[in-house]
Amino acid sequence: MTKLAFSELQKRMQLEKKKKQGVNYAFRNAEDIYTKFKEINTDWELTVSDDLFGVGERIFVKSTAIVSNGDKQFQSVGFAELDKVPVFKTGNQQMQVPQWTGAVSSYARKYALQGLFGIGEKDVDEYPSDMNEAENQQAKKANDPVISVEKANYYLKEIAAISVEKGKEDGSIVKWFLNHLGVVDYKMIKQSQIEDADMLLAKLKGN
Repeated sequence: MTKLAFSELQKRMQLEKKKKQGVNYAFRNAEDIYTKFKEINTDWELTVSDDLFGVGERIFVKSTAIVSNGDKQFQSVGFAELDKVPVFKTGNQQMQVPQWTGAVSSYARKYALQGLFGIGEKDVDEYPSDMNEAENQQAKKANDPVISVEKANYYLKEIAAISVEKGKEDGSIVKWFLNHLGVVDYKMIKQSQIEDADMLLAKLKGN
């Protein structure tokens, strides 16, 4: 068992996306990250848990990934919407509800783990390979244009107001908001991310 500083652990946890049978693009999932962590075999322990919460009539999975070595602890969260089961063009459901719920959980966990270990570039991976129709729909989001300057300024002002209200003007709320969207500036938010951004904003407001 190897003892590592957290920064060194993050470096060793970097892993490339890979193509898998039946999928025409490279991706990584939560299971790949778990496997990588086990292979490194360090003194750090990893746990991941899920919670459900609602925003209006929408349900989201919030995954929290925590790594600790007895002295220090770090964590990150990831989100995914528990929407209706996707269907094929034939109209048939791609999977049963329990299987879909597990897939959404895996999706949220992947983003929590990637955030925790600082893995790779901004990621637009999709759900597991048995969800090809959902993957194709999600992949289109990678080509979405960014939001308007007006919308970017709206998020900036809203987050600033929340930061003042909560007494956290140290930038931590700004970082939390942008990190969950995988961007470093409000102007980099894509149009396909507006719903996610609004959900995060509602969570911060306690709605």
